[in-house]
Amino acid sequence: MELAIVTGGSRGLGYETSRILLERGIRVIGISRSINATIDALIKGSNGHYVHVAANLADASDVSSAMQQVCARISSEKPEKVYVVNNAGTVEPIERLGYLDAPAIQQAIQLNMLAPMLINNRILQQLDGEKTELVIVNVTSGAAERAIHGWGVYCTTKAAIDMHTKTAGLEQEQAGLPHKVIAFSPGIMDTEMQETIRSTAAEAFADHSTFVGFKENGKLRPPATVAGTLVNLILNEPLVNGKVYDVNDFISL
Repeated sequence: MELAIVTGGSRGLGYETSRILLERGIRVIGISRSINATIDALIKGSNGHYVHVAANLADASDVSSAMQQVCARISSEKPEKVYVVNNAGTVEPIERLGYLDAPAIQQAIQLNMLAPMLINNRILQQLDGEKTELVIVNVTSGAAERAIHGWGVYCTTKAAIDMHTKTAGLEQEQAGLPHKVIAFSPGIMDTEMQETIRSTAAEAFADHSTFVGFKENGKLRPPATVAGTLVNLILNEPLVNGKVYDVNDFISL
């Protein structure tokens, strides 16, 4: 039996990744703040193979509680392979340094950077000494590699996730362990995150018109297309530890 843990699974890339994994016969634990209509349908149609864990990953205590539940399930079910897809994240706050709200900075850092690190650390602790193989996917962004006006918090947290991935991958290789830690950059998708970007005040974000154009010109990929690419990557490709994979290397718009 194989098991996947997907954060931010209630919509967009997280939901589509969960749905496709279920179709491939992999059980899924979805972690998100609440159950919506799409998740409810997924639960009811999964024959018990989809389990939802309610948690606000912007709260460190919620991360700890969620991982206790996840690790208890791993301990009882003893899967041969575990996939972790750290998808939950936020592009907010979008604003220039000097105009940012301090609590919003802290929340974004907790959700985008600390939560994945805490989750990965706890999973590796759980599997220490076990025969279970682990594949960790940290969802990153092209914003990790270039500065974007008004996106200082997002760029910084995603750059940190890339380095976390590279370091963790190096550690697994040097330890001679079968585990893989990679990052996946999904590109621009037609999601609520893009709606948030387009609704941002132009003065806070110099590239505002460019992102409006992505939507108007049909440049946003469907999340299902990107999720299919991600699932195919982790199930069928020989993964390189610490590598940052880009969706654009696999599909064109």
